[in-house]
Amino acid sequence: TSVMLHLAPDAVRMDRAADVVADDRTLLHLRGMRAYTTSGVIGRPTLATAAKGAAYLDRLLDAFADDLRIFVTLTTSSR
Repeated sequence: TSVMLHLAPDAVRMDRAADVVADDRTLLHLRGMRAYTTSGVIGRPTLATAAKGAAYLDRLLDAFADDLRIFVTLTTSSR
């Protein structure tokens, strides 16, 4: 939700956001999401902000860039 608020805020209907807390999901793999939520969503979208989405994407891109540098180093050094 935070990422979408950052990238496409007009596509997010925060007026319809509803938190579904299911912190103990020990049977998730056995029983599936239906055991925890009727909507298929677990989380706290009401806490989402565009700033959180931007920060998350920044960290994700930094991590991807690091991995890409390692990949390039490994693939070009073997030539």
